[in-house]
Amino acid sequence: MAFAEGRRMLLEAVDRLGSLNAAAKELGMSYRAAWGKIKATEKALGLKLLDVTTGGKGGGGAKLTHEARELVSSYNNYVNKMSLIVEKEFKLMFKQK
Repeated sequence: MAFAEGRRMLLEAVDRLGSLNAAAKELGMSYRAAWGKIKATEKALGLKLLDVTTGGKGGGGAKLTHEARELVSSYNNYVNKMSLIVEKEFKLMFKQK
């Protein structure tokens, strides 16, 4: 799985929280699992998804790369278009207006 709903949720949580660890906790997964998912997606797509800073005086953090933001945006557009198509087909098949 290169990219789907779970990866979108993970990236959006990182974007909102500024931390992969915090995003993982919010989604009920370990940091290691979250990091593994990010790395697998980066490898599959050939994109860098996160700019990560390690801890220290100000603490560490993570933010989405420009490519990751574009990926999330494109995925959201895809999901919205697919929902419209599915709704239209449902109405046709079940004769709803």
